[in-house]
Amino acid sequence: MVEIIHGLPRGMEAAAAALYWEAFGAKLDKLLGPAERAKRFFAETINHSSILAAVEGGTLLGIAAFKDGEVGFSSAALRDMLRHYGLGALWKVIPLSMLERNAPEATLQMDGICVSAAARGKGVGSALLKALYAHGKAEGYSFVTLDVIDTNPRARALYEAQGFVAISVESTSIMRPLLGFSAATKMRRPL
Repeated sequence: MVEIIHGLPRGMEAAAAALYWEAFGAKLDKLLGPAERAKRFFAETINHSSILAAVEGGTLLGIAAFKDGEVGFSSAALRDMLRHYGLGALWKVIPLSMLERNAPEATLQMDGICVSAAARGKGVGSALLKALYAHGKAEGYSFVTLDVIDTNPRARALYEAQGFVAISVESTSIMRPLLGFSAATKMRRPL
């Protein structure tokens, strides 16, 4: 039986980082790759309290990350970037800051949802979204918002089926070759 836990359980950092990289590695590879380094970076900088974890029998099946204040999935600061990437981290800061999102007042900002390949199609993603909505309501939020990139139409279709509506589109402009996508659509759903 799948259990949704608020806060990533200790000891599941590497599994969560691997799921996150599987879901977002194509978007982040040029900035945070290679994969093994990026997964170590995320495992060491995970913000446990901003994660809803889907767990079954001690196995992490999926996560839904959200911004808890200004901190989402990773609590990394410049010192963490420097520790993992050396001085090369300095050029990464500006494009990474373009990916940061902060929600308006009364809105919970989603910071990624990832489900393991073995658990896809079994309702884990829907259970995580349902738990995210419940968490947002309990915390007094009126809306949940997320960004979906133009190269992921499957995710956008899922969000639309969940009641999310597109509210704006932001172009990556000259950063497209580095980021690997042309635009991100901000979507919002009432709670």
